[in-house]
Parts: sequence; structure tokens; C-alpha cells
Amino acid sequence: MKKIITILLLLTVIKTAQAWDAEMEDIVITPSRIVETAGETGRKVDIISPKKLKYLNPRDVSEVLAYLPSITINNYGSLGALKTIQMRGSTPYQVLVLVDGRPINSPRSGDVSLNSIPLEDIARIEVLRGPASSLYGTGAMGGVVNIITQEPPDEGQEAELTSSFGTFRTYQERLSYGAKLRNFGYRINTGYQSSEGYRDNSAFNAKDAGAKLTYEFNPQNLLTFNSGFSKDKLGTPGTITSPDLNDKQINRKNFFDLLWEVKPWEDKDIEFSSRLYQNYDRLEFVETPEPLDKTTHSTKSRALNLKYNQKISELYRLIFGLDLTDNYNDSSKTAKHHYAVRAGYLENQFQPWEKLNLNLGLRLDDYSNFGSNASPSLSLLYKLKGKARFHFLIARSFRAPAFNDLYWPATGVEEGNPNLRPEKGITFELGIEKEFSKFFKIGLTYFRSNYDKLIKWQQDPIIFRPKNIDAATIQGLEQEVIVSPLDYLDIKMSYTYLLAKDDKTHKYLTYQPKHKASLALNYKRKAGLNAGLEGQFVDRSFDNAANSRYVKRYYVLGLRVSQEINDEINIFIKIDNLLNKKYQIRRGYPLPGLSVTSGIKLKF
Repeated sequence: MKKIITILLLLTVIKTAQAWDAEMEDIVITPSRIVETAGETGRKVDIISPKKLKYLNPRDVSEVLAYLPSITINNYGSLGALKTIQMRGSTPYQVLVLVDGRPINSPRSGDVSLNSIPLEDIARIEVLRGPASSLYGTGAMGGVVNIITQEPPDEGQEAELTSSFGTFRTYQERLSYGAKLRNFGYRINTGYQSSEGYRDNSAFNAKDAGAKLTYEFNPQNLLTFNSGFSKDKLGTPGTITSPDLNDKQINRKNFFDLLWEVKPWEDKDIEFSSRLYQNYDRLEFVETPEPLDKTTHSTKSRALNLKYNQKISELYRLIFGLDLTDNYNDSSKTAKHHYAVRAGYLENQFQPWEKLNLNLGLRLDDYSNFGSNASPSLSLLYKLKGKARFHFLIARSFRAPAFNDLYWPATGVEEGNPNLRPEKGITFELGIEKEFSKFFKIGLTYFRSNYDKLIKWQQDPIIFRPKNIDAATIQGLEQEVIVSPLDYLDIKMSYTYLLAKDDKTHKYLTYQPKHKASLALNYKRKAGLNAGLEGQFVDRSFDNAANSRYVKRYYVLGLRVSQEINDEINIFIKIDNLLNKKYQIRRGYPLPGLSVTSGIKLKF
């Protein structure tokens, strides 16, 4: 009876706004690496639109993603603290993060700190749920987050300035300016952030700048150059049981990205693109001032991507490409190392009849240190009667070990393992979405993943080192609904049921809550008033493999209000943790109580 009640509850709960936004039928890029209509893909994609970003006024990217189904943000503190993403029971190392299609996961650690991604110029965010190694290779086991930046304006010039101030003496200033001069366009952005933090030794300050330049030789020939840098300094207070009151870290990052897109024939659906990019990341970590213990870790990724896309007929489209990547590591801890990846992928899109879209994909990755790996996938979308859609996916995925896993030095207590092999997984997914009217939409998705050769650090028997020893089964349900009872009111909710267990011990995986539910109310009037109330409940999760310790369940509530004075001026205020709850997401790292941020946006 308990199981029946649970199932009935699952069938009634709901989803956040992003997947059902009116802009859902806009184009997406992430599911196939080409421009296509969101409603035509057989993959689950959440679209965080410019409108959503505008009224959320987030302080960092993690605040935008936290309310999506099956996503957990590992939050270690206030502004500037480490924030990583998990999706569908994955680890942070198994979620791939892209900026304009350029991977930014660190080859040193394998993950991405979301607080390090500048907000100034984000146009939209696409979140692809589930594995995508058949397109993107390593790291895309749990899903893909693609952050897409703004283009230069189509004509003339435009600028936007945002200034905000909040609790813990938190300041954020952002400026974006763009212009179009005949065939040449550009957009520049810069930002500054600072906060005293809410714990001792948690102060943070950061600055960043970037530029995007475009040159249109003709409507079928576009060259884009994108570059930027960021620097931040952060105190690292550690856990509340073992605080570090003097430790600091400094992060420096820069990148360049050159993309050339060509459509050789105006009357034919053929496209060729080439991309050359480099990511550079340097981390300096200082432990205790007396005696000074400073370590530096630098990584560099250089890559060349080639892609060919052609619609062969009304029934078939071909996409194939080559990804050539070199990763370098230079660390005072792990020394100098390098490995190369040579990969090719092939996507076959079929539409045998109007109601069915079928996609067969395959990617082959050849690592200089691991050998080769194949990642096939099959997905389909079937359009049912009455604005209903059924989707299905089965795919293999993998995640290569990071430099730290392989080469962490032998200290007598811990060391890396150069004999590690990639983690592997196979995922099955099916779901249905139904639009009853423009006022009521629902969706339900079931997924199951079997992971093998998972990397786990453990004592063997004295030395702490990583090994490919774990296997896990992860399954869950995502339920989604949006109700719009009035033209100016949206009610959007989500619920995720997740069961993530170790295959050998049958214990729950760490930091994988079984239940997560979100509710968002958005009220908007023609006078320019926009108000929102967002709440989230997250079940308890275990923080050790033995399941003997856990982080308590929690619920938080947030309020935001913004008012457009005119087309050029917008003022806003947001209150996080409105009920002033004491809670943790990672054991030992308490999160702030009630905090307030207010600010103004100017367009000119």
C-alpha cells in the first residue's frame, strides 16, 4: 500500500518553469551540437531563458540551476565559495559544463566551480539531462550544462549596468556594452564582486572581463572570437569542526575561443564549422602563514573541433566531427604531465514519418594514456495525439580520471594511481509530456543508470589511493507540471525521486537525497511589477559510505521582487532563506541564514 501511495504522489507532482517556459519551442544546440527546435529533440532539455535570468537576478550560476529537477548543488558557503553540480545521482566529476560549446571542466580535478563563471554576459542556459558521451566524450555521464553568452547587437549599440548590495557587505557590479558597425560586431563585459562572508576567513573578491568579436563576411560565413580572464581571492574556512582561519586560495583563469562557421551554398542545407580554443587555469593555495606552505597547480587545455552537418534528404540528416584535445598539468604537488585525446563522432538523424524522430549516435575517443573508448546512443521522439510526446533514450557514457586521481604524489599517507581506467555507465530513459492547454502541462520521466569501474579513494591497506572498485545502480522519476490559472500568474513545481545505491554493499551513495521538491510562484503585471516566491525541500542524504552519518533534510524559501520604472531602469530586491533556517548541504559547511540583496539595472 505504501508503494502505491508513493507512486500516486509521484504522478501528481511537478516541474520547474524552465522546461515549460513559453520559449520552450525556441532553438537549442546542446542535444546534437547543431541548431534545432527544442520540441523536435528526443532528449530532456531545460531552457533557462533570458526572461528567466532577468527576473531571477542571480548572484552566481548555481542559483539558476538549483531548482531544476534531478540537480543537486554542492554548496560550501556564501558568495565565492566552491559550488559544484550533480545531476541524476552523478558526482560533480560526471557533469560536463560548457560555455558556448567549449568544455570548461578542470582536467586537474574533473569538476567545475560554478561560482567562477561570470554572469555579466549570459544569454541563456541549456541543461541536457542524462548521458551525452556519444557527442561530448568524457564527463557527460550525468548530463550537460551549456551556458550560452550574448551576441553583439544586430544593429546600433546597447549597454547595461547592474549594481547590487547585500548582507555580509556583499557588492556586485556588472557592465556589458555591445555595438554593430556594418559587418563587424563586438560585445565587452566586466564585473567585480566582493563579500566579507558570514564565517571567519570566508571573505571573497573577484574581477573578470571578456570580449566577443564577430565578423560577417556574408550571411553564410561568420567568424567569432571570444576571450576573457578572471581572478579571485577567497578565504577557505574549512569545516566547523576543523576550521582553517588563515588558509587562502587565488584562482586565475583565461581563455580564447575562435569559431568559424560556413554555409558554402545558400540553397543547400550544408554547414561546416571549425573551432580552436585554449583554457588556462592556475590555482594557488596557501596554508597557514607560519611557516608558509604554498602550492600551485596550473592546467592548460588546447583543442581543435571540426564539424560537418548536412541534410541529405527530407528523411535523413548527417552530423559528424573530430575533436582533438591536449591537456597539460604543471603542479607543485603532482608535477608535469600531459595526455592527448583524439575523438570522432557521428550522429544520424532520421525522420521516417512526421511523428517520429530517431537519432543514432556513436563517438570513439582515443586517449594517449587509457586507450580507446566507444560511446553509442539511441534516442527517439514520438508525437502522440493531443500535443503529447513520448521520448526514449539508451546510451553508454564514460568519465576519464583527472590528473589528481592519477598523479597525486606519494606522501606516505596518500598517493594517486596511474593505472586507473575510465568510469563507465549505461543509461535507459523514457518519458512522456502532455500539454492539455496553454494553462496546464505535465511531464513524467523515468531513468535508470548502471555505473561500473567507479573511482573511489580508500585505504589499501595503509595508503589512501583511488581504485576502480565501485559499481552503482541509480534510478529515479522526474515529475513536472506548470499551471497558469491567470495570465499574470504561473505556478511551477517539480519533484524528483532518486534511488542511488552501491551494487556491492547495497548502501546509499553519498550526498544523493531520495526526495527533492520545488515550488515557484511568479506574478507579473503590465505595470512592470514582477514578484516571485520559490521554495525547495531536500531530503536527508548520507555523507559516508557506511550510511552511519547523514546531513539533515531541509527546506528553504526565497522571495524576489522587481519593478521596471521604464524601459531603461529596473530596481530589484531578493531575500534568500526567508525563514532563516540553519542547514547544510555538505557536512560541516553551514550555509547562511536570511540574507538580502537589492540593486538596480540601467540600460542606455
